Amino acid sequence: MKLRRFVLVLALVAMFGALLQGCGGYNNGNSGTKEPAGTTNNKGEEPSDEKVTLKVWGDLGNQATLEESFKQINAAFQDKYPNIKLEYDFAQNDQSLNVALQANELPDLFWVQGDKTSKMAEMVKNGFLKDLTPYNMDLSRFADAEKAYCTIDGKLYCSLPSFFDTNVVYYNKDLFEKNGVQAPANWDEFVQGLDKLKAAGLTPIALAGKSEWDRAWPIFALAPALSNEALVKAQKGEGKLTDPAIAHMLQTFRDFTDKGYFGKDFLAQDYAAAQLAFTNGKAAAIIDGTWANATYVDSGMNLGRFPIPNKEGKKIVQSSYSNFMTYAISNESKHPDQAVKYLEFLNSLEAQQILEDSVGLVPTIKDITPKDEGIKELAVFDEAGVNIYSVLTALSTQESNAADILMKDVIPKLMTAATTGEEAAAVLDKAANYPAK
Repeated sequence: MKLRRFVLVLALVAMFGALLQGCGGYNNGNSGTKEPAGTTNNKGEEPSDEKVTLKVWGDLGNQATLEESFKQINAAFQDKYPNIKLEYDFAQNDQSLNVALQANELPDLFWVQGDKTSKMAEMVKNGFLKDLTPYNMDLSRFADAEKAYCTIDGKLYCSLPSFFDTNVVYYNKDLFEKNGVQAPANWDEFVQGLDKLKAAGLTPIALAGKSEWDRAWPIFALAPALSNEALVKAQKGEGKLTDPAIAHMLQTFRDFTDKGYFGKDFLAQDYAAAQLAFTNGKAAAIIDGTWANATYVDSGMNLGRFPIPNKEGKKIVQSSYSNFMTYAISNESKHPDQAVKYLEFLNSLEAQQILEDSVGLVPTIKDITPKDEGIKELAVFDEAGVNIYSVLTALSTQESNAADILMKDVIPKLMTAATTGEEAAAVLDKAANYPAK
């Protein structure tokens, strides 16, 4: 059995090691046939007065963003449940999770990405996650899509998302105004503005070309703006990734590098350097996630935000739920009833409002009060489109991971002019496993 578990773990690590990004928990690898550890509280009753300690892993890649808010969330939880002590550490990244899997030393709770990728489904398949369905958690505040994020084969496996992630253009209003550039109403105005900024000696858009995920944000923003319908059709098997709109979108990213819109040294620039170039005025804009809003607000600049518009002026943004508060329970946890209480607290308005007030995210639940007017600006778009990474993940197999090929092969080659948009689309098409019609 130990050998079998080790083989399953290695297979899971090999297939999905690249999917988790600062953007786990597990059983004995017998496809969920083992009874979960601990006592199941099917009636949602309060856990006993036993003093227990729960080990919780936070998102190491986003520690700077989340540390203060989770101090407050965890303090409020422990005030409510004084017999439950939390050992909360920002310890989770790809490497630590994979090591914990192999060593069978997982924490009681850890963050997961729901249906953003197929990672959680694989963990469920191999019996690693606690089924939360018997606890009858109160989900009345959540929409069906939010419930679906945490559901595999009709069963619930994590606390629910309550915030929306997307990629927008953050811009320096003062630099835009000084150079006669405004937030664009359509695609042509967007490109004309970039040309003006470049002519003024500025880097139009700061890009972290050295960072695998951060250099992908322009693609993630361009994909729904320029090729949403084609991506939807490809995911359904009604079209292909070689669609001219997808090839054009990929070529546009290369064109931005060729035209110098990302500056001269972006290939050697990491995320922190790209952010600094923007906040110190060397770059007029940066394409980043809504989760980074607080960082730019704290810089003190005259900050503006807009989604990339298409040629008709329609603003279609990548849609994705935030995984900042979506946690699962290891099937090996000795205190599942108490761990469920932590998930219930993360599902509460109290915890969600603490995160909103601290970080400033786009709420998906109406009773969460937006932090400020800037948050409302982040939510100004016409349509929530697809996430290209999720589309490619859906078209991937264990043998051929199209999403991984985008990140590790296609984007680097586009940045270095080693491939064209049409060639890149063909590479992704070859890797894709389309659903049967």
